[in-house]
Amino acid sequence: MPHDSDFDLPERALDVDLTDEKLYASEAPERVWRTLRAVGRPVRSHGLRDHWAVTRYRHIEEVYRQGDRFSSEMGMHLGEKKSDTLAGPAAGGMSLLVTDDPAHGEMRRALGAAFTPRLMRKLTDSTLDIARTLVAEAADGSPVDFVDAVAAPLPAIVICDLLGVPPSDRDHVLRLTRSAFSGSGYATSTSQLAAHAELFAYSDHLIREKRRTPGEDVATVLANATMYGKPMNREIAVMNCHDLIAGGNETTRHTSGAAALTMVTHRAAWQGLREKRTSVAGATEELLRFEAPVSHVMRVLLADTEIGGVTLREGEYVTLWLRSANRDEDVFDHPDELRFDRAGSRHLTFGHGAHYCIAAALARIEVGAIVQALSEQIADAELAGVPRRLESNFFRGYRTVPLALTRR
Repeated sequence: MPHDSDFDLPERALDVDLTDEKLYASEAPERVWRTLRAVGRPVRSHGLRDHWAVTRYRHIEEVYRQGDRFSSEMGMHLGEKKSDTLAGPAAGGMSLLVTDDPAHGEMRRALGAAFTPRLMRKLTDSTLDIARTLVAEAADGSPVDFVDAVAAPLPAIVICDLLGVPPSDRDHVLRLTRSAFSGSGYATSTSQLAAHAELFAYSDHLIREKRRTPGEDVATVLANATMYGKPMNREIAVMNCHDLIAGGNETTRHTSGAAALTMVTHRAAWQGLREKRTSVAGATEELLRFEAPVSHVMRVLLADTEIGGVTLREGEYVTLWLRSANRDEDVFDHPDELRFDRAGSRHLTFGHGAHYCIAAALARIEVGAIVQALSEQIADAELAGVPRRLESNFFRGYRTVPLALTRR
């Protein structure tokens, strides 16, 4: 890996292996992306998979607009080890995340029926209650790892409610989610892989049960969904049930853990929120921009396409660096500053177009609940140790955020 001082030099940054998970244990990626943006065009990057790195907002938006030329069915991320390059294609056409139209549209229609305004209103109140309880328990006067105490359990509890997991099963599912999502990105341990396998098995069990005994929940919607006018294949329902558990846990956990750390690194912004000079909604949106949990998404070209004056060839891999787009100087005024009063944020945290995150509303509810609970209950925060970044080129967040929280 190049020396830190090289990240600001275009000729050096172009040689950085963007797939190297060790790069992401520090703040180096933000510097690399800033340098690559200055190049002004997609650049060729080498590593586990050679690919075109797209780092400018307008170019990423252009790729999303031409979705029919960019396939997700070979996987949605670069991967960090050889086995990762097989996982995406194996799920291709089975998961909403890695499926192209027309099947993608059919899956999205089926899942979208579950995320009703009525359900979102119900989740808003219950999620805030959970967040208030977890934050209160974390602020007991002793140092706490915010990820373990608040950021990880909240989405796990909420996803159980969303999917209609019976009360008798919740401890089991919460234990599995804690084990499956406790590591450093995709360099997973044997116990984590086993937990994921058990989550697939439980998802299969849940879908079967919801077909026999329907409820008012997302698992029931999946269990009884149709595609092309016929019952959805059970394997597709199970895959998407698992992906909702996975996505719901990972994304909110990483944004919320990073958000808590900004109480130390951006005290003025939080003070303005406590004094109601800024809103919880505005703070939530800015934190989603500033601390987006996904670094990149990947596509494969279905036809030769020109982006930013560069011709990308059919069959080549293309990565869209969403966190880079969220710091693009052409779109955001002083993008490296956290501003809870930032107006009209157009961040790409949830993607854009046909693949816009179907659970974006849920993520906003969860992160917003933690932001509100912190602003209501916490007067100040201090570091109680050294925060540790994830070593993952896909997810961007912290493994641990040790804090000492002072009650208001």
